[in-house]
Amino acid sequence: MMAWKLLWRSWRGGQLALIFWSLVMAVVVVTAVALLADRVEKALVKESSHLLAADAQVRTSRAIPDDWLRRADDERLETVQMALFASMVYSGDNNHLAAVKAVQSGYPLRGLLTLAERPFVTTPEFFESVNHGPPAGEVWVDSRLLPILKMELGDSLEVGEVTLRVTKVIVEEPDRGGSFSLFGARVLMSWQDLNASGVIQPGSRVDYRLLLAGEDSDLASYLAWLEPQLNSHDRLLLPDEAQAGIADTLIQGRRFLILAGSLGVVLAGIALALASRHYAVGQTAAVALLKSWGLSARRVRSLYWQQTFWLALAGSLMGLAIGWLVHESLVFLVRELLPVNLPQAGWRPWLVGLATGMLCLVGFALPALWHLPSLSPLAVLRRDVPVHPVSAMKRLVIGLLVILLMLLWYSQSIALTLAILAGLVVTALAVMGPGWLLLNLARRLGNRAGSVWRLALANLWRRRGQTLVLLTGFAGAMAILMTLVMVRTTLMEQWRWQLAEDAPNHFLVNVAPHELDGVKRLLADNQLSSVGWYAMVRGRITLIDGQPPSDELVEQNNALRRELNLSWTDQLPEGNRVEEGQWWEELTHFAERHGVNVAPVSIEEDLASEIGVTLGSRLTFSVGGLTFDGVITSIRSLNWDTMTPNFYVLFPDGYLEKYPRIFMTSLYLPPEQKPFVNTLLSQYPTVLVIELDMVIERIRSMVTQVTHGLELMTLLILGCGVLVMLAAVKLSMDERLQESAILRTLGSTARRILTVQSVEFGALGALAGLLAAVGAELALFLLQRRMFEAPFGLHVELWFWGPLAGALLIGVLGVLYTHKAVRRPPLQVLGNLDI
Repeated sequence: MMAWKLLWRSWRGGQLALIFWSLVMAVVVVTAVALLADRVEKALVKESSHLLAADAQVRTSRAIPDDWLRRADDERLETVQMALFASMVYSGDNNHLAAVKAVQSGYPLRGLLTLAERPFVTTPEFFESVNHGPPAGEVWVDSRLLPILKMELGDSLEVGEVTLRVTKVIVEEPDRGGSFSLFGARVLMSWQDLNASGVIQPGSRVDYRLLLAGEDSDLASYLAWLEPQLNSHDRLLLPDEAQAGIADTLIQGRRFLILAGSLGVVLAGIALALASRHYAVGQTAAVALLKSWGLSARRVRSLYWQQTFWLALAGSLMGLAIGWLVHESLVFLVRELLPVNLPQAGWRPWLVGLATGMLCLVGFALPALWHLPSLSPLAVLRRDVPVHPVSAMKRLVIGLLVILLMLLWYSQSIALTLAILAGLVVTALAVMGPGWLLLNLARRLGNRAGSVWRLALANLWRRRGQTLVLLTGFAGAMAILMTLVMVRTTLMEQWRWQLAEDAPNHFLVNVAPHELDGVKRLLADNQLSSVGWYAMVRGRITLIDGQPPSDELVEQNNALRRELNLSWTDQLPEGNRVEEGQWWEELTHFAERHGVNVAPVSIEEDLASEIGVTLGSRLTFSVGGLTFDGVITSIRSLNWDTMTPNFYVLFPDGYLEKYPRIFMTSLYLPPEQKPFVNTLLSQYPTVLVIELDMVIERIRSMVTQVTHGLELMTLLILGCGVLVMLAAVKLSMDERLQESAILRTLGSTARRILTVQSVEFGALGALAGLLAAVGAELALFLLQRRMFEAPFGLHVELWFWGPLAGALLIGVLGVLYTHKAVRRPPLQVLGNLDI
């Protein structure tokens, strides 16, 4: 009961407000992010299943064995068989090499097929979503097949020996994605018509697929039985591997949420530590009074333990409630992120939020209060009785251990935890070393300035112990906020192409040399522009350093089993970067060393690693039966997200022009100009059009919604940062207000006092911003390298905007806090201070 009374008295006195709201903010941030991350992760797994059209998919070059199907039936799994192959299709005198997919009626097991009854429609009101394949006797086709074959819906299409009726246009398939290997127009037919078509013969190149769906336990049991039977030509595909490029945005967004939540915990912890120190100073007289009443040190410590527990419980419960509301706001912002309702979260996010509140208060508040029970009762009568609080070093170690424990448990990422801790430790070291020197330098410069600057900077130096504590709090908070803002900016840059309205969304492939000028004119007449035309020659790597690749290497690398698209250019393409070696213009004496018939080669870094080649390796290429040699002179990294043509192997001009070639490009086609595809294919039926507008729109929608969520979380963490600033400002205000009251008594004006305070806090903020940049740079280096896989560069803007923002923000907070005091009589101010 006494603990409750003391707690209520402290609350009414306003001494616990900052501690309580810092605690609530920590729990709010962690709970909101943990709830959303848990639900999004579950939804991502579910959505990935839709991208597979199943919970699992087996791909093989052989017909699905009967025992696979019987075992799946025994495990109570749903199954669908598919066969994908290229085949000529006919309509009258017209023909086309189409990408045919024969499916059983249950296709898709997960997700939906989007159809339309008019070609090239982009308005959703004309779309129809179904969860079954075409009936026997019918086919559904890509829009682009109609102008190629000069046909309309309702006409007949010959596939092998069967004639089928075209009844629907395919808008989107759940498992189709944006694969560039699919050059032919899609023809979706019923599995029942496959045998009658006679298309598949012994030796035909067919990709068979088995789709599986069911309960997790049943599926796991089946896959455990199946995997030992798969050979090197079979592949098991699970949801986390499906369309990894599309899911990357969600994964990066989730990482940012985890980072934001982790930084929010650290910020709230710093605010708690600073507020608890201020609260402990104010409790000296209260504890001495309790001791004078005869309460033992053990009883006093028990009272504060109880107060801490009830405060932690109340703050945690309120934080859980508000965190749930914030998480619902985030869900509202990302409601269109996934085409499924977000599943409910499990118990772990709630436990994480509750534990965060308890650990925060125990780790940051109790160390500051621990010395109070040992106070002498004389402290209630005499202010000169010595007080021996827990040393700053011990409190720092305890705080870091609590932060380490919470970050590891919450983020489950060693890289993130070490990056944040490294940034904080470096910032603290910068404060204690360079910070002290900068503070001394500021004092010396202030002596040469006007009276206001001299007084303000002299105050900072005179209270240098307290000033360094404030610098540590300010700099730590600013380093965290800088890290968050810069990571967010980096992600925005990575997603810039996805957000651009004019990002290329169609590829034109297989443009013959004699058609190139005509296609260019057609684009110009329709006011369309491409990203540039690239020539392509189909070639195969046959020898590496004069030796055929081993059978094992060929088996492991698809690039050695198929023809590659070879191209040439003098300029390094956009999105390409030379990681090793030299680009063409930097090469000297190449022909003298290797011969005029040997070509310089630039190869993509992943391909080079897979086939085991390095700079100087000699490759032999075969193009249409003709061979030539090349030497690797550079290794490139490629940005596959630019939606422009990329090539694994590039040559300079003058080496491939004699071989048969085709041209390709990419361009942005606005929705209202979608019928242009019909016009293009009518005039140039051999041109292949890869339509990615639906995929791009889906990605753009994802990025937009994730961005909104990131913005909200950034604002929430900025709120945590402001709490830290307030706690640090309040920590030093009693002494400052006392000095202000004395100065007013001696005749200083309120305006002059506010000017001194603004200069003092502004200088403190500028120093904190400069020192925070040091810790932020280290944290960004570790995070961008280890967590977000982004290249690191020095962030010059931090060194300019950090001190400026620190001076403005902390200066304003200090002046606002002081402003109310200078408007009251000095005697009233002195009477309200615990001095």
